[in-house]
Amino acid sequence: MAVFTTKTKGDRLALTLAWVAAAIHAAFFFALGVVRWRAHRALVDFGLFTQVVASAFSGFSSTFEGVNHWAFHFSPILFACAPFVLLAHSGLALTAIQSIAIALVIPPAYLIARRRTSAFRALALAGVAAIYPPLAGIDFTDFHENGFAPAATLWLLWALDGRRWSYAYAFLAITLAIKEDQALVMGFLGLGAFFAFRRENDRAGLRFATIALVASLTIFVVYFALIRPLADPLHHWQPTRFYAWRPNDLATIGLQTLPDRLGYLALALAPLCFIPLRSRIMLFALPGFAECLLSREHAPYTMGQHYAALWTPYVLAAFVVAACRLRSARLIGASAALCLVTYIVANPLHPGYFLRVPDARDARLDARLARLPAQVRIGTQEEAYAHLGMDRNAQVGIAGEPDFVLLDREYPDSVWLGWTDAPLRRAVARGRYRLDERQGGIELYRKAGPASPRRE
Repeated sequence: MAVFTTKTKGDRLALTLAWVAAAIHAAFFFALGVVRWRAHRALVDFGLFTQVVASAFSGFSSTFEGVNHWAFHFSPILFACAPFVLLAHSGLALTAIQSIAIALVIPPAYLIARRRTSAFRALALAGVAAIYPPLAGIDFTDFHENGFAPAATLWLLWALDGRRWSYAYAFLAITLAIKEDQALVMGFLGLGAFFAFRRENDRAGLRFATIALVASLTIFVVYFALIRPLADPLHHWQPTRFYAWRPNDLATIGLQTLPDRLGYLALALAPLCFIPLRSRIMLFALPGFAECLLSREHAPYTMGQHYAALWTPYVLAAFVVAACRLRSARLIGASAALCLVTYIVANPLHPGYFLRVPDARDARLDARLARLPAQVRIGTQEEAYAHLGMDRNAQVGIAGEPDFVLLDREYPDSVWLGWTDAPLRRAVARGRYRLDERQGGIELYRKAGPASPRRE
């Protein structure tokens, strides 16, 4: 596979357009993220990761997780985000970072295609990648470390495709720094690369495959045998709940959710006219699909969640490579049309819930949050928690009896409002809390007795 270099003026223009498209993509989704945040539709993960990243050099934790983030995930890449969050003093820095990270999928999609087809068709394929609905769902959801996976993986595939070994090692390191499950995915990729390069008698490729396998295995073992136990020696690894299947679950949850799981698979492939199935690159999407589709809980196989980041780059790479072999461009045009149709019939952004114009109730909640004392121990619902991420003592719910509790009943569909209301009423009845202030639907409760010590 020859390495493509941009020699002609037309090539340079097409590559420039791919980067411009990436910039527009990033700006557009950042703007959507800001609107979502201002309308108080950013949820728990937004506040959680703001707290984790803001405390990267002083605890690396959130009140939601309750322990060091290393106990949940192997994510050293989050330390690279910390300077931006601390400088901006806002979790919106993470929204910007994720928007840029997802947009960086577009240039490698173009470059992989350009090695095999004309600049015009390569640009068209990159355009389809840019509007691929599952990718947009990953971008628009609350920040998560998985948001780095699509671009890092696609750039890695670009480097492997062109035998750019220095870049391949760099992107391998970045990908392995995202999350512990990438060790399994990269190990699978390394194994496949080993057999592929062995057939071609490519020594450099075999060396890369071997290093990828060893590095992946080492990170996986070190994380679970050393890092995670040191971070949280008392509890089991929390994500195991997704796969804690019991015999009766197979006859109940398994059968009842089978249509949803098949629908998830269809939403992954149908917008691309099932073209990715024509490429062997799709084999590398299997670990990611397995992690999503074999989950006991529904979130991993729901579009618009960050979990899709594990398989999305391989589906897009398979699409680009297979589409370059098509004699007619009709299926490429059909893919673009189906991607747009998906936003109408099964939009992964869920705009009916997450997108609306900020209104008076949002302004009232913002004003009340602005009057809270700094670093106060306060329990609240997710609509407020997402705006209090820079306060390391803010939490959702009233576990541990925080000094204050703030609820806003003008958000009646709030999940944590429902979960917090009944326990709070019982605590008020027992004299543990008293109503300190009411302003419209906003209620501020104060804990009876001396205040708890703040965490510094």
